[in-house]
Amino acid sequence: LFNMKKLILGAFLIFGVLGFSRYVEECEVTDVSYGYARCRSLETGKTFTFTSGYYDDLSEDSVYTVYFSGNGYNNLYLYDFEFLY
Repeated sequence: LFNMKKLILGAFLIFGVLGFSRYVEECEVTDVSYGYARCRSLETGKTFTFTSGYYDDLSEDSVYTVYFSGNGYNNLYLYDFEFLY
């Protein structure tokens, strides 16, 4: 019974952490300025605005896979990215 509780608790923690993590496979950077960066998903056309994290390292007009956290499309935290082209 105790091991079952640990298993269930562990599953909730794992799925909870993964639930806050988001990514966009192909995101074209449209603007990098002081305090924010924006990219547009090539799949959906939605625009994402990053206001914290590693957005300073993005280059305008380049396409990346971006990994971020946050709700909605604004004030997002960019924690990783991969240059595509």
